[in-house]
Amino acid sequence: MLRSVYVAGAVLGAAIFGIAGSAAAQSLEGAMATYYRGDYPEAMQAMTPFAKDGDRHAQYLIGYMHERGQGVPQDYAEAANWYAQAAELGHPFAQNNLGVLYKHGRGVPKDLVAAYAWFGLAAEGYQAAEFGHRERALANQQDVAARMTGEQLTEAKKRIQEHHANDPGLPEYRPPNVR
Repeated sequence: MLRSVYVAGAVLGAAIFGIAGSAAAQSLEGAMATYYRGDYPEAMQAMTPFAKDGDRHAQYLIGYMHERGQGVPQDYAEAANWYAQAAELGHPFAQNNLGVLYKHGRGVPKDLVAAYAWFGLAAEGYQAAEFGHRERALANQQDVAARMTGEQLTEAKKRIQEHHANDPGLPEYRPPNVR
């Protein structure tokens, strides 16, 4: 009888410790490390709670996995959904990738005005150390601008200004240092 109590206590303790241990180990950094190791299904599962809680980098990576079909079936509409959430929170890579989806009409209706605005916001958000990303966003923006009317350009610039006016005041985006 006493042995059964000890065994039950040990099993319960291990279960509680295991749950607490795995929760503690499941930090955003741990989830991202899983992604960078290439374990995409596990990364998706680990990152989803962070994304749902509003972490812009987790939202971006989930969008990226949906766009590329990493660990999930390729789904441009779902990628656009996650990119949009991260983009609204100032994630420049999400802003750029959302611009690309709008430029080509992948998962969202083709919308050059939206593409132009997202490329512009991405270019503003990239840091100098992010080799060539700013220039690529600006080149994408100019490519889109060449196909827009003056009225569309005015609307796109207005959207950029509105985004700035509604900026939630989040800290400047810094990519996590995980790899």
